[in-house]
Amino acid sequence: MKTKIGIVGLGKIGRAVGESLLQEGHEVHVVSRPSTLDFEKMGGQLHANASQVAQACELLITCLPDEQSMHEAYEGAGGIIAGCHDKLTIVELGTFSAGLKKELADKCAAKMSTMLDCPISGTPSMVAAKNGVLFISGDKTVAESFQDVFNVFSPKNFYVGEFGCGMAIKLVTNFLVGANSLAVAEAFLLGIRSGLDPELMVKVIGPSAGGSRVFEFRGPMIAQRKFKPAPGPAHILWKDLQLIQEQSSMLGLSAPVLAAQMEWFGKMMDQGKQDDEVAAVFEMLEFNSPKIVS
Repeated sequence: MKTKIGIVGLGKIGRAVGESLLQEGHEVHVVSRPSTLDFEKMGGQLHANASQVAQACELLITCLPDEQSMHEAYEGAGGIIAGCHDKLTIVELGTFSAGLKKELADKCAAKMSTMLDCPISGTPSMVAAKNGVLFISGDKTVAESFQDVFNVFSPKNFYVGEFGCGMAIKLVTNFLVGANSLAVAEAFLLGIRSGLDPELMVKVIGPSAGGSRVFEFRGPMIAQRKFKPAPGPAHILWKDLQLIQEQSSMLGLSAPVLAAQMEWFGKMMDQGKQDDEVAAVFEMLEFNSPKIVS
């Protein structure tokens, strides 16, 4: 039998997950909003609020944009917690502090529902293509019981430990994404100012020892100076960097690479480029590197 699955937060990633599940014949329930009415035509089932979605399902996936929406979706009137029951497992896909997730998990547990901390790594287009990576943490037995569902929308999934370990590894991952993106931007500036053709750099460096997934993804954007529409908006990375900085400070770490990210992606926020692609940090470096006239 197919699993009855709810999704609260049918944004770009939530929709990609939902459509993959529908295609595999799962029963998918969502909250009725103007932006989700078309989902019913695809086979989804609509409900008045998140509480009703939770009541109708055995697995509930949440994919929300910020802390305020998390509190509202879980604790608000008609929220998830009001609909929790002893046969419900909640899979939380977002990138938030482990403290916030644990707080909400405890409130769900008081209503006999189990939450798994399962942040997903990847842009919406990657998730839609089933190339996102899911970091699963929490009760291992519960997680294993839904392995077939995870395989549908994220075949690359890993159990990484007790609740909170998912967020820990997501922060490490996003630290590396930010660091590599900044390094790629600086490398392109070095090459361009040295007289190299940026398209040639994409072609030659990609397969070299200096290539990486981030280089393959963001190098062409920099070469073409195409930063909108943004598959990876800077404000999302900036939100994650705040969490990374908080964790790093709590652990008392020396963090020079993180400091560089905070400086340069912070400049993007200051310049109102929060909706530009992360790769647009190249423009910040370029602007702050006046050409030397010989």
